[in-house]
Amino acid sequence: MKASKKTTAAIVVGLVAVLALSMFAIGCKGGNEATVTHSDDAAATADDSTMGGYAEQFPLEYNSSQMTRVNAKGITIGHDVGTLRDICERPVMRDVNGDIEWNEDGTMSVFASEYDEESGQYIVPDLTDEQLEELNLKSGCVACKSSKFNDIYAAQGPAAYGNVYNGEARAIVNDEYWDCAMCHDGTPSADNVGPQLVYFQALGEGLVEQLDPKMAVCAQCHNSYDYRSRIQTEEDLATFKPYRYGNDIDAVFQSAYEDEVNFFENDLGLPESYVVHPNVEGYMSTTHNAMGVTCVDCHMPVTVDEETGTEYRSHFSANSPLESEDSLNYCLTCHKSQGIESTEAMVDFVRGKQEVLAGDIETLKADIDAYGTALSEAIASGSMSDADVEQAKMDYAKATWYYQTLVTGPYESLGSQIAMLDTADILTKAHAAIDEGTGLIG
Repeated sequence: MKASKKTTAAIVVGLVAVLALSMFAIGCKGGNEATVTHSDDAAATADDSTMGGYAEQFPLEYNSSQMTRVNAKGITIGHDVGTLRDICERPVMRDVNGDIEWNEDGTMSVFASEYDEESGQYIVPDLTDEQLEELNLKSGCVACKSSKFNDIYAAQGPAAYGNVYNGEARAIVNDEYWDCAMCHDGTPSADNVGPQLVYFQALGEGLVEQLDPKMAVCAQCHNSYDYRSRIQTEEDLATFKPYRYGNDIDAVFQSAYEDEVNFFENDLGLPESYVVHPNVEGYMSTTHNAMGVTCVDCHMPVTVDEETGTEYRSHFSANSPLESEDSLNYCLTCHKSQGIESTEAMVDFVRGKQEVLAGDIETLKADIDAYGTALSEAIASGSMSDADVEQAKMDYAKATWYYQTLVTGPYESLGSQIAMLDTADILTKAHAAIDEGTGLIG
C-alpha cells in the first residue's frame, strides 16, 4: 500500500494556522454571487476564445458559472474562478497527488500565513519553487480543473502531472479555471458538448465511450481514479487502466487496490481508502442512470432569466438540486407518480432519506473501526494465517472504500449523496466485507 497520507504531509514545514477556505485573502466569495473574478489584465487581453470573451457572448451562462453556495457544513462550494484558484494555487497541505488534504471540519493547514488587520484576512505570501515542492503543489491538480492543463501537457509532456505548479504554469492557465473548453469543442453550444481533458481521455478508456456527453463532461473530474502522482511517462498513461474490470464501484475498487491507488496504510497498519468523489462510478448502478437522467439534467437545469425573460441553461453546476426550483420541477416529472405533488414535498422526501442514510453511515463507520481494531490485534497476536491476513486486510480496505463512496468527501454532509448512489446495495456490501473479515479472525 501507499505510505500514509499523514506521513506524506509531514514533510510540510512552517504550518502555522488552520483556516477555512473562505478565509483566504484572494478570490473568495460567499453566497450565490455571480461576479467575474478575472484580473483586470486577463480581462483586458481576452479575445473571443477566452473566458473573458465568452463572458461577453454568453453572459447568462458565464455569470451563472461563477455562482457559489454555502453548504450545510458552512463551506463555500462552487466552480467559480476564485474557489478553483484557491484549490489549485493556495499553499496548503496536499496528498500524494497534490490535492488539498481537508480536515473533518472542512478546514486546512496553511503555510506561513499572516493576519492582516486592515482587510480582516489571512495573507499567504508567494512561495519559491522549492517551497511549493515541499507542499506538493503540482500542476496535476489542474488536470481536471482547466482545459489549459492540455497546454501545459503539450509543453511538458507526462511530467506535467508531477511538475511544480509554479508561476510559469499558472501563467499558462491565466485564471481559466473551469473554462468553456473543458466541456465544449469550439465556441460553446449544445451541439459540441463532450469531455475535452487529456487526463480523462487517457485514463477513461472503458467508461467515456458508454456515457452520455452530458454525463461525460462531469465524469472527467468527478471520478474515483487518481493516478496523477504515478504518471511520469507516456508508458504510464498507457499502462494505467482504472476501468479494466468495469466501471462501477466494485470494479474500480479491484483495479485501485491492485494498483495501490487511493489507499494508504493507517495507524493500525491496515490499508484504508481515501477515495474522493467517485460520483460517476457510484451513479452507474442507480435507477436514475438506467432512466437516462444525466448530471446536467439535475444540476444544470434550463431556466429563465428574471430580468430579460431569456431561457438558458444554468451553468451553476455546483448548486444543490434541492435549492433549485427548476431542478426540483424536473424531479417531479417522475416523482409525482410516488404521490409527491410539490417542490416542497420533494425536498422533504429527499431530506428524510438523507437523514436515514447519515445514520447508516455513522453506524458503518463504527463497525469499520471495531473491525479494524480487532483485526489489528489478531495480526499482532499471530493467530491468523498469512492468507487469512491478506484477505481480511482486503475486506477492511473494501469496507473503507464503500464508506468513502457514501461519504464522497469531507466537504459534504453525511447523506447528501442519496440521489447519486445505490446506497442500500453499498451498505449491504460494506457490512458483508466486515462480516467476512470478522469470520477470518475467528
